[in-house]
Amino acid sequence: MTIESDILYRFLDDYLAVEFIRFTWVDYSGSVMVRVLTKSFVLSLDKKGQKLSISGPILTACLSDGSVLTEELKSGTDQLWPDWSSINVHSYHPNTASVMCFVEEAEQEEGKAFRRCPRTRLRDITTAAKTKHNIDLLVGMEIEFFIIEDVHGVIQPVQTVHNVYSAASLRNKYVLILEEIVQAFQKAGIQVRQFHSEGEIGCYEISTEPLPPLHSADALYFCHETIRAICAQHGLRATMFPKPFEKHSIVGSHYHLSISEMENEESFLAGMLASWRALAAFYQPNYDSNARVRPGERITWGQQNKTASIRKIKPGYWELRGPDATANHYLALMAIITAGLTAIDSGKDLKMKGATRFMAAAQLDDKEATEMGVVDLQPRSLKEAIDSLSADEVLKRAIGPEVIEKYIMVKTTEEAKIGKMVPSERRVVAMAIF
Repeated sequence: MTIESDILYRFLDDYLAVEFIRFTWVDYSGSVMVRVLTKSFVLSLDKKGQKLSISGPILTACLSDGSVLTEELKSGTDQLWPDWSSINVHSYHPNTASVMCFVEEAEQEEGKAFRRCPRTRLRDITTAAKTKHNIDLLVGMEIEFFIIEDVHGVIQPVQTVHNVYSAASLRNKYVLILEEIVQAFQKAGIQVRQFHSEGEIGCYEISTEPLPPLHSADALYFCHETIRAICAQHGLRATMFPKPFEKHSIVGSHYHLSISEMENEESFLAGMLASWRALAAFYQPNYDSNARVRPGERITWGQQNKTASIRKIKPGYWELRGPDATANHYLALMAIITAGLTAIDSGKDLKMKGATRFMAAAQLDDKEATEMGVVDLQPRSLKEAIDSLSADEVLKRAIGPEVIEKYIMVKTTEEAKIGKMVPSERRVVAMAIF
């Protein structure tokens, strides 16, 4: 029995009620994909040393609206390799567990079959950080979401007090749902720091303890599914879509990223800033992600400045305020870490001064930006972000064409297709997925 198999069998011994296991992966559109296998079939595959085969390409053939890129379809099958170290039981649905999978693509040449797999690429860049630079990375997550209900055919946030952090916003039946969600996280081994209301009715945030990047992304997807499922069990819905309502606030999915090696922390930050505009194609990849971008918003960093793109909390520890829940978080984290490590490799200096002014009411003017060394504006559309990624030769070379070319193809096609919808149509499509 392999070490991986041993993890599976010990898990099933501990959770005798489990009858179904969800083989889970995230495609290039950011959609979470699942095949539900019976326990008996999983054990049969493991006994034979086989993986789950699916007609491919399962990473790049679908858009977030569910449409299929028929020109991408190929003969042959991709294979899902379950990472049994990621298996978790759904405590709210105890006959079901889920496991995150690596994707082996049939069309790739020998030795490169995993080169487009998001989980593989995040695992590999994290390993490279350790072996090449002796850097350990940790990522904590802020999970923002709306709890929503259908009132006579109208989708709206549940009615709570409109006040960030307010105790009054917890004096309702929804606090019991929030507590149930947090308990489900913790039963799965995902430690929670806190939860609170956000600055809008029906909007909340749950913050998790930091984990290594791959485990943190795995946990984030488990948390998203848990939030949605528990809300559904109470006759409600939950959404992490950035702009679910025309007249209400927006939600994000901030990363708290830290590195263990302080000597190169300024180079790492400089690398993130230099490619932050291009990286938006990964961390704000939906047509409506730009709803969170203020007019004239520039790419900045600042010590404990929550209006900067990157808030420096302490040396080697930053809050990345751009990401939202429509991202493929494996790809987004991989790309961000790649930008930072590439800057360390080249000895890049941090030339941009930190923003000290709070920029919520007014953005930096040209004079301020020049004095601080601020160069780029935050993209105001998905097309701008894609174009910036296409133009960032340093980042493209570091990530490699296997990911870049297919990712740009998927997102360009998605931008053109979804851009033809009116906002209300886009919200319906996106809220069903995100």
